[in-house]
Amino acid sequence: MIQRFCFVKLRDDEVATRGELAELLHAQLTSAGADAVIGLPADDSAARWDLSIVITAASLEAWNALAMLPAMTGVFDELAARSEVVKAWTFDAIR
Repeated sequence: MIQRFCFVKLRDDEVATRGELAELLHAQLTSAGADAVIGLPADDSAARWDLSIVITAASLEAWNALAMLPAMTGVFDELAARSEVVKAWTFDAIR
């Protein structure tokens, strides 16, 4: 199983609407076929990031195929336009 982790620092003018943006992202990613969980900072240790996104896929090949879909690239292009920083890593989950 593959997990794609993304951490997002929004532009200052987007921070106030991050809750609504999280809901929108979840709807868009789910519609695109992603198994996605969107998170908001829960404590001070996460405060430097405005959103987290975790997408689970069956395999690296499945993730790569999903990531190339126009619906997925559109979501992340729109998110990048609202963000100062987007960091992402892919992990192979062992359990």
